[in-house]
Amino acid sequence: MNEHYMTSAELKTRAKDLLDGRYGSAMLILFLGNMLPWALSTVVNGFSGAVRLLVPVSPLARIILALLVRVIITFFTNIFSAGYALFFLNMACRRSSEVSNLFYGFRWQLRKCLTLSGFFTAVSFILQLPCTVCYGMFQQTDNISWIMGALLSASAALALSTVFTLAFSQCYYLMLDFPDYSAKQLLQGSVRIMKGHMGRLFYLRVSFVPLLLLAALTCGIGLLWLEPYMQMTYTCFFLDVMNPRKEPVRAV
Repeated sequence: MNEHYMTSAELKTRAKDLLDGRYGSAMLILFLGNMLPWALSTVVNGFSGAVRLLVPVSPLARIILALLVRVIITFFTNIFSAGYALFFLNMACRRSSEVSNLFYGFRWQLRKCLTLSGFFTAVSFILQLPCTVCYGMFQQTDNISWIMGALLSASAALALSTVFTLAFSQCYYLMLDFPDYSAKQLLQGSVRIMKGHMGRLFYLRVSFVPLLLLAALTCGIGLLWLEPYMQMTYTCFFLDVMNPRKEPVRAV
């Protein structure tokens, strides 16, 4: 039997069918998942801004501090990824999907989610740090060579981050399918199942760029429709990778 995987167009069509009549709850869970980190970031940035007024710091220290604040917030809000995965997997499998699924990672597998989030956040911090330092040095010295360093390091970080994100993109889905797996096994499992599929997922993600640009023209309002569509498409991708269609081998 030959394994047949769905094309990007087929995955998107499947996602639209699954979302038909159920867009409201999908929009709501993603809206909440975006608003909570934004609110937390606003509070923390306001507090850190007040501290900077009382304790003057150099431009480099200010920029690195801002990066650390983003990293800390990301560390906790990454746990929502488990909730997204549960919600859209339930919807894709025609099971009950509730907005309360958003907090699944906090209620049921917190330790594992914290480990995964810590890993992802640490890698992200390491990749962003060179560009941040270069830009901070430019702010302090006005030396244009630091801008070149920032551009080069940002380009390298983007390339490495893309490969990293694709390789480990299935961790939270796998956590739901295999709840007994450790965080290390989930990371290894994601890399294993993504072998031969990273190009497919990269193409799928790039195919959403035109829609993302159009959504930006609506001041982000279009994202209310687009984000559920993207998330469901990625969920369909996971299900397709795990359970490809079987076709009989034709005799030559």
